Amino acid sequence: MVNNKVSLIAKVCIVVVALLLVPAFVFAEQTSYGFHKGDREFTLSGSGSSDHSVRRTDFTTSLSFGYFFSDGFEGSLRQDIGLNSREGSSWDGASALAIDYHFNLGRVQPLFGASFGYSYGDRIEDQWVAGPEAGLKIFINGTTFIRALVQYEFPVADSFLSDGRFIYGLGLGVRF
Repeated sequence: MVNNKVSLIAKVCIVVVALLLVPAFVFAEQTSYGFHKGDREFTLSGSGSSDHSVRRTDFTTSLSFGYFFSDGFEGSLRQDIGLNSREGSSWDGASALAIDYHFNLGRVQPLFGASFGYSYGDRIEDQWVAGPEAGLKIFINGTTFIRALVQYEFPVADSFLSDGRFIYGLGLGVRF
């Protein structure tokens, strides 16, 4: 009989504590993850690129500024600068515009889109380039995220499959 009373008191205490915690969850600050119309973002990334046969690989630093035209669509301006000492001291760069659609899944934001730009430098032929891209943004908090992006870039004047290259990057961004 004593065990039943202790068991009942324990159950009542658990229920009372649970009911007292409900307002804490209901009124807790709700963090808003994802993007909304009018949001802007800045991202700093490191990226690598490989030709279609993955024989030649280079690394680049990238800056990106984006603006959300809707909750899902983002337009961005990107600037890449790469240095390579493998073939002597040389540099290359790319300036591009991109449009991406984001799927709002809370902290996780898958995206896909396309970019169009111009590549230039010491080791590469100056040319117009374009291609599809896909990636993932994972929010660390309400304003800061990690971005992983994979692009397939090809010269506009050449073959899509034989002259393209993969570009992959990992970066840190902020929404403001």
